[in-house]
Amino acid sequence: MAKKLELPVLLKDIISNYIVNYLTSSSSMSPGAENLVGENDNSGILVSPLNEFIKVVSAESNQSLIYSLDGSSRSFISSKGIISVASVVVSSTISPIFGVYPPISGFPELDLRKPFLALASSAHQSPLLPFFYSSEYVTTLSLDGSFFTSVNSPEEIETEIRTILETEALKKIPNDGSVILDGPLIPPLIFLRSKVRDDVLNLRLEAIRGRNVIGIVKRLDKSRLLISSLYKLSSKFMEKFRIDPRRYFSDESFILDLIKANLSPPYSPISLGPILRNIVNTPVYVNYLIYPLHPYVYKFAILRVESLSNDSRVIDQLSSLKFTKDGIPFVLAIADRTAKEITNAILKIVMTSLESMGLQASFYSKLEQVRI
Repeated sequence: MAKKLELPVLLKDIISNYIVNYLTSSSSMSPGAENLVGENDNSGILVSPLNEFIKVVSAESNQSLIYSLDGSSRSFISSKGIISVASVVVSSTISPIFGVYPPISGFPELDLRKPFLALASSAHQSPLLPFFYSSEYVTTLSLDGSFFTSVNSPEEIETEIRTILETEALKKIPNDGSVILDGPLIPPLIFLRSKVRDDVLNLRLEAIRGRNVIGIVKRLDKSRLLISSLYKLSSKFMEKFRIDPRRYFSDESFILDLIKANLSPPYSPISLGPILRNIVNTPVYVNYLIYPLHPYVYKFAILRVESLSNDSRVIDQLSSLKFTKDGIPFVLAIADRTAKEITNAILKIVMTSLESMGLQASFYSKLEQVRI
């Protein structure tokens, strides 16, 4: 077994041997640019008849094993370039922390051996230079073979390294239970260039096929998938449920009014759907779990739940979990919080070390530092 490295020691080596020298070297080569692409299809098809659109969930406790996976990423921006860091955490209903990456003392390690730190110089580098500053923990190159520069946005770099870490971590989870991903099952990856996006999506599809993987989208205030999918059924929907989907600008506001118009206390967990989407030639079933945080109070956790199978037990399983006061399953909240804490700690070490060496943060990064 390889010797386990302590994160502070690893970061000290990375900062001294990779970051400082790479960001201060330059040449005159210009990179190629591609258009960023996003999610094209923003609607689906309602699979169930309208009289089965709202269903009461059987929230029976079960002993099935559930894992949760979440990643986090942040960036340091200076006049010399961009430094992006990412981390990933897996939790479970049996063990709060199943594994983390990069390695942290006191936590089980996910042996990924993938870059968790990306460097993007503000200068255009020669073709060979990025290779000299890449390692199993640091990358200067994108998946398409091009090297990162400040032409790339921090969001683009973060999305690529974070999504790759999440996908590789998914492969390390035993196939003996369900896996919850924080976010869409097949993410839109709107910040990535088309070639990189296709490569990352192929890795994700390979990792989720043949497994019980569930994507959970927590924020629906800007989502329009549900109301777009119901648009053609608006007249029949209004006759049955007394509200018109065409009048709403987000799924969240539509769902809250749907509850108000059709349900009364005591509230029980319910689901809406399913809706069938075709993403990258892959059928994805979408349900909405509405979980009351109190049976007599008009306050709900509203989650969009995505899976590769049309199985009501997915919703039943989720509703049996304990939820935080913010309406997130505890097992997911642990992974989310721990990943953010690890990323913030790495970024703070990097920023403090570089600033002590004279590499100052941009105004944007100074604002980011306040949040750490």
